[in-house]
Amino acid sequence: MNEAFHTSLHTAMKARAADILPEVIELRRTIHKHPETGFDTGETEKLVKTFLEREHIAILPSELGVLGLIRGQNHDRIVALRADMDALPLQEETGLPYCSQVPGKMHACGHDGHTAMLLGTAKILQEYADELPTDILLIFQPAEEGPGLGGAVKMVPQIQNTGLADKIVAAFGQHVSNDYPAGFVALKKGPVAASTDSFDITFIGKGGHAGRPNECIDALSAGAKFVTAMESFMSRHTDPFDPCVCSIGIFQAGTAKGIVAESAHLAGTIRCQKEETRTYIIDNLKRVAQGVAYATGTECDIQVKRGVLGLRNDNDMVDYARSVMDHVVGKDHQIELPHPMMGAEDFSYYAMEFPAAFYWLGTRNEQKGCTALLHNAHFNFDESVMQTGMELFCALAVNLK
Repeated sequence: MNEAFHTSLHTAMKARAADILPEVIELRRTIHKHPETGFDTGETEKLVKTFLEREHIAILPSELGVLGLIRGQNHDRIVALRADMDALPLQEETGLPYCSQVPGKMHACGHDGHTAMLLGTAKILQEYADELPTDILLIFQPAEEGPGLGGAVKMVPQIQNTGLADKIVAAFGQHVSNDYPAGFVALKKGPVAASTDSFDITFIGKGGHAGRPNECIDALSAGAKFVTAMESFMSRHTDPFDPCVCSIGIFQAGTAKGIVAESAHLAGTIRCQKEETRTYIIDNLKRVAQGVAYATGTECDIQVKRGVLGLRNDNDMVDYARSVMDHVVGKDHQIELPHPMMGAEDFSYYAMEFPAAFYWLGTRNEQKGCTALLHNAHFNFDESVMQTGMELFCALAVNLK
C-alpha cells in the first residue's frame, strides 16, 4: 500500500467533480422520481447502462445489476466501487418537486444518491483512465433492502463469473446519512453492521374454558414464559461488551377473554456483530423454546431464518481510507464511530470476499431541511455533498497501489 497521495491528479478530479455536480444532481433526481424496489430495478439499470455506454465504459456480462469496467495501467489489480440502486416500499411525504411518481415507493435510504455519485465517479475516472494505477470495477447493485438476503450475495458470484474476482485488491462502499453533518465522514475498524436473523415460534397447547384452566394447556402462558426466559438469557448469558440483540416483535395468542389460548405465535429478530455469538444465540433460543415447551406441556415449532451477514471492515483498508480522507475532507471532518450499528448492510458480502472499507457520508443540513433520518417518509439529503462523495471515491480509486 503506497502512502503517497496523487495531489495533482486529485486536484484535477476535484475540479471535475465540481463541474459535473449539476449533472449528477439531475441524475439523482431522475432516479428519485422513478423508484424501483428489490430486484425489480430494470429501468434504473437501463439508465446506468446508457450513461456508461455514453462514456465509453465497458459493461460486463451480468444476470443481475450492472457491472462496468474502466481500464487503468495495471490490468492485474482492480479496485471495486459499489452503489446500491433500490428504493423502499414507502409513500413519500417530502413534497419535493422531484418526489416519487410511484405510489408506495420512495428512495428513503439515499440509494438514488449512491447510484448518481458512482456514475459521476465513473465519468471522471474514465476521463483520466490513462493515469489510473489499476482497473476500476463499478458495481451497481439491486436489492440492498431485500427481499431475502438481498442483492450483494448474488452479485458476488456474478463478479466471480467475470474472472476478475481474484484481481480485486480493495472494495469500497459509502452511504449517505443525516446522522452526521454535511461534508463529514464516519467510519471505524472491525464490526460495522449487524447480522440480521429472524425467527418464528409457535407453541401448541390445548384450548378450553377459561374457568377450567386445569383441563387446558395454556399456549399463551408458554409464550409469555418464553419472552421472559429469553430476556433473562440475553442479560445473563451474553457478553455485555459484545453487542447483540434479541427482540420479539410479534406475540399473537387467544381469540376471546373466556377461552384458554390453544396456540401462541411469536416472531422476532436477532442482531449480532460476531458470527460465533450469532450461532450461540440461535442455538440457545431453540433450547429455551424447547425447555419452555417441556415445562408447560406444550409442543413448539421453531423456524429460524438466517439473514444478512454482519459487516466487518478490513483494518488496513480503513487506515488507507483515513489517509485519503485526510486530503479530501481533512482530519477535522472525520468521525470515529464509537460502536457498530445494529442495522444491516449487505456490503458485508463484498467485505467477506475482498479487503474492504465501508463508511458513512454526512448529509445533514438543517438550513436545507435535510434532517429526517433514513427509512423515513420525509427523508432528503444535502445534494451538494455528492461532490464530496465523488471526490472520495476517485481518491480511493487512484491512490491505492
